[in-house]
Amino acid sequence: MEAEDAFSMDMMGPSAEDRANGAALLSAALVREADTLAQAAAGLRATLDLADDDVSRDEARRAAAMAAALLLIARQLRCHIGDAARAAQASATALAPMAIALPEISAALRAAALMPISDDGAARIAAGVVAETFWNALRAAWPAAPGA
Repeated sequence: MEAEDAFSMDMMGPSAEDRANGAALLSAALVREADTLAQAAAGLRATLDLADDDVSRDEARRAAAMAAALLLIARQLRCHIGDAARAAQASATALAPMAIALPEISAALRAAALMPISDDGAARIAAGVVAETFWNALRAAWPAAPGA
């Protein structure tokens, strides 16, 4: 009987430890994404001397804001490592004053979920589960657009 119970538990998804490892992997991947965006923002700002247009300035600001948002999300995932839904709620609250669009977060979260660097297969799978749980909770907690 015990063997059957142990087997059935394995089929229910990642363990709590795997989820914690997955959250850590996802968080690290978000930091790498943020670093890439910050470097892009710095590069765009460096070109402003060469091109004096508002498009470059807006793109630099948008990349920097998105980098900040990803770092904030990574921090919330680390603070609430066992509860992706709670991390999403905290992230939604902290991101509310920022001019970040939900689809931009979705794209970055998907990219981060696909790039974890680890030889721990269970943690990589759990990173995807954590990302999905986080995303569903973030979407539910996201303030509705005015007039929507």
